[in-house]
Amino acid sequence: MNTITIPKHITHGDELVILPREEYEGFLHLRAALKNRDTGKFDTDVAIKIYQKEKKEKKLETLNSFADLD
Repeated sequence: MNTITIPKHITHGDELVILPREEYEGFLHLRAALKNRDTGKFDTDVAIKIYQKEKKEKKLETLNSFADLD
């Protein structure tokens, strides 16, 4: 992930960070999920959708036994 920090003197005291939109949206989604979890409102359906998306994108590995963990 490439990030660029804009100096405070350009932003009048605030420090800004530029990152890809997809990562920013993922961060917002994660932040909302964590906030909901902390308040006891974590939605199981959201977790299932994340699992299904990652499985479809082949980001998950399948193990046949615990011996495969090595």
